[in-house]
Amino acid sequence: MHVNFTKRVARWALGVAIAAAPGLASAQQLPAGVCDFDIADDLGRHTYGNTVHLTGRAGASTNNGEFFLINADNAENDVDHDGYNQPGAACNYTSIYVPAVLRRNLVNVDNPALAIPAQNIILISLPRLLPNGTLARVEAFVELPEGTVAGRYIGEIQIRDSLKFVQGGPNNEILGNDRLTFEVTVVEDRDFTILSPDSARVLDSLVLRGRAGSRASGALRIANAGNVNLNDVRITATDLRSESAVGLVIPASNITISPGNLAGVQVGDTTRITVTVQIPRGLLGGRYRGTIIVQGNGTAPQQIPLILIVTSARGILFGNNPVREINGDIANIAFNGDPGTAWRLSIYDMAGLVTYKTSGTVFAGAALPGGTTLVGADFAVNVIWPLRNNRGEGVASGMYLVVVESIVSGQRQLAQDKLMVIR
Repeated sequence: MHVNFTKRVARWALGVAIAAAPGLASAQQLPAGVCDFDIADDLGRHTYGNTVHLTGRAGASTNNGEFFLINADNAENDVDHDGYNQPGAACNYTSIYVPAVLRRNLVNVDNPALAIPAQNIILISLPRLLPNGTLARVEAFVELPEGTVAGRYIGEIQIRDSLKFVQGGPNNEILGNDRLTFEVTVVEDRDFTILSPDSARVLDSLVLRGRAGSRASGALRIANAGNVNLNDVRITATDLRSESAVGLVIPASNITISPGNLAGVQVGDTTRITVTVQIPRGLLGGRYRGTIIVQGNGTAPQQIPLILIVTSARGILFGNNPVREINGDIANIAFNGDPGTAWRLSIYDMAGLVTYKTSGTVFAGAALPGGTTLVGADFAVNVIWPLRNNRGEGVASGMYLVVVESIVSGQRQLAQDKLMVIR
C-alpha cells in the first residue's frame, strides 16, 4: 500500500482525483518528529467535502458510505495541505481509534431536541495500523432507531491514535487528529395502527352489543406508527349485514363515527375514535357484520371487522307482509335460534287448520382444527314458504297464523305472528 496513492484512491473512489483546493497554501514537509494523517475530502462513496451523506429508514441501517485515511509522505498525497511526513520517518500510527468522548450525536436540523446517538455510527474496517506512506479505505453506516422522526441529522466523529499525541503543525494546524461529519437523511415512513381503546393491543375487530331500538357504542384508537405526522385521516364504515341467511341489513347511515375525520395525528401519538350504531326497532336478533375502513394521507387503507350483536324480543320477522302472489312474491319468514338447536314452524289458516309444517336445525358452523370453537354459525333461520300447503296445493288469499318454536339463549321460545296472503 505504498505510494502511488493517487492511482489507488482514484481506482477505489470511482475515479475521483486528488487535487489541491484553490486558495490553499502548497503542502510542506513536516519537521522531524512531527507526524500527521488526514481524512481525505471528496473521496469515497457518498463523501463530499468532509461529510459522509447517508440515507435510511427508521428501524433499519442507512446505506453504506466510505472515506479514506491517508498517511502521506509526499506533497502530492497531502490531501489536507497541512503538511506531510518525511519519507522513512517513524510516523507509523499503530493504535487508530475513535474516542467515545469525541463522538457527537447526530442532531435533527429542524428540531435539535431530536437526536440519533453517536454510538450508532458504525465504522467497518477502521484500521488499527496506518504506517507512514499508506492509506486505508473505511466503510461506514448509521443504525437508525425505531421511531426516528423523518428529517436531516448531522453529527461528527474524530479519529486519532491512542499512542501518539496530537500535535500542533507549523501553520497552527492540529496534526494526528481529524474530524469527519455525518449527515443522515431519515426518509418519511407514513403508517398507522388500529389499537384497543384501553391498551397497546392491536385491534382485530370492534364488537358492539345492544337491543333492537337502542344505541350500541364502542371505541378504538388510531396510533401514528410512522415517523412523520399523519395528515387527513378518515374513518368510515360499511353497511352491517346479518351473518345468518336472512338478508337483513343495517345501513351505514345508522353508524356514527366521532371524530370521522382527523386533521392530523402527531408522531408517537394516538387519537380515540367512538363508533355508535343506531339499531332499528323490530330488528331480528343475531350477529351483524360490516367493516371499519381507516385511510390516511400517503398510507395504505386498513380495515377491521365491525360486529354488532343484537338482542331482540321480536320472535318472527317477515320479509314482506302482505305477500302478493300476483307480483311473484313468496313468503320469507325469519326467526332467531341458537346454533345447533332444533326448530319447528307451523302455518295455520284462520279456521285453525294446519296449512304447512316444516322443521330443521340451526346451522352450528364448522369446528376449527384442534379446538371446539365454531365459525360461521347462524343465529337465525330463514324459511321460504312458496304459498303451498304440504300437499303442494296453492293456498287461498287470507290471513294465516305463523307459529315458531325454537331455542333462544338456551330457553324455549314460542313465537307467533300473522301473515296476509293476496293471490
